Amino acid sequence: MISKTLCRLTVLLIALTPDAYALDLGHDVSLKGFGTLGIANSSTGNADFVANNTQQFTGGVGRTNSLGISPDTKVGLQIDWQATSRLSITSQAVSKQGMENSWVPELQMAFAKFKLLPDLDIRAGRLRPAIYMLSDYLDVNYANPWIRPPSELYSSASITRMEGVDFLYRPQTGPVSWLIQPYFGTANNIPALNNTSYTLKNMLGGNISASLDDFTLRAGYVHDYLTINSPLYNTQVALPLNTLCKRGDKVACAELPAIAADGKDSSYTSVGASWDNGNYFISGEYGWLTSKSYLPTSTQGYITGGARFGKFTPYIMYSQVGNNSAKSFTGGSPLTNTVITALYDNFTNDQDTKTLGLRYDILKNIDIKAQWDRIDTAPAFGLPGTGQGMFVNATPAFKNGANTVDIFSVAVDFVF
Repeated sequence: MISKTLCRLTVLLIALTPDAYALDLGHDVSLKGFGTLGIANSSTGNADFVANNTQQFTGGVGRTNSLGISPDTKVGLQIDWQATSRLSITSQAVSKQGMENSWVPELQMAFAKFKLLPDLDIRAGRLRPAIYMLSDYLDVNYANPWIRPPSELYSSASITRMEGVDFLYRPQTGPVSWLIQPYFGTANNIPALNNTSYTLKNMLGGNISASLDDFTLRAGYVHDYLTINSPLYNTQVALPLNTLCKRGDKVACAELPAIAADGKDSSYTSVGASWDNGNYFISGEYGWLTSKSYLPTSTQGYITGGARFGKFTPYIMYSQVGNNSAKSFTGGSPLTNTVITALYDNFTNDQDTKTLGLRYDILKNIDIKAQWDRIDTAPAFGLPGTGQGMFVNATPAFKNGANTVDIFSVAVDFVF
């Protein structure tokens, strides 16, 4: 398996040439690209580490392979066409490991942008909703100091695309620069674990940020109506609760519609701040997810900082996620309690990560990074089966105990 990994890296490294540049295709059309060639190693063989546990399920590092490229390796291409002085068309596709170890490229963005006023644009088509501080360039790791954005926060509301419209309003009030970005749309059939997909209807959200000199403050909110299509939920939760309801279990009858994710309200709120004077930087974000379905309420956040010494940038980060919903259910019959508690156990993602890393800028468009993550997970309230954190493909021993896992990663990022 290591030899296959090295072969893939050798092929992909051909793209890393010092003469990389944006390609002018003529007729006001340009081609841009970005990518990360990464390799990671895990200290455990009892679970798989992935960069985003809502988008990746197989092929991580740890239990499947002790060494692998799947968590971080990706490549993306973007085509821009300046059709007129006010109208432009953008399309972006990204290939990275997804569900069932697939590397099929996905069309992340395809939209038209029209300049309504000098400081106001409207975009329509397939967009990436501005849920996080880094949403616009989430896959462009060259733009970030770390090998990967902190998964504790960036996996929480993992809506990578929507079909809709947004506005980009950039007013100036004295020394303060603003970005006000309302948006509306729908995200259909977003793939997730265990052949699950989810749809978010009538997404209505907004992103607002204010910048003054080296400081930026940002806040965001999105509300939607969530539907989850999960064969596993249907067979292991809905079917037994429906059977118990038919047998006269009134609690099962009440809980079945209460926890169903069939167009239920959900929302995500986040705040962030950053300071960067060119030599030193510090930033952080905090978010909370709420839902009126079986999807749990959770809070997440991170804080990071670093310094630039010429081409070297050492950095540190702390990130965490906590499930604030109940870990067990005791309101009904023993069978009803068991079914609902087992459902809750599937969402015990509590973990924290300490990160130490170093970035070196080889050229103006290529960097290399080395990073060490120490990840700690523990069973919630000592309950068995709740200790896997955000790892996937975990053994029963890993799920039932407290775990400390070291992840060692090296990556090369490039843009052109």
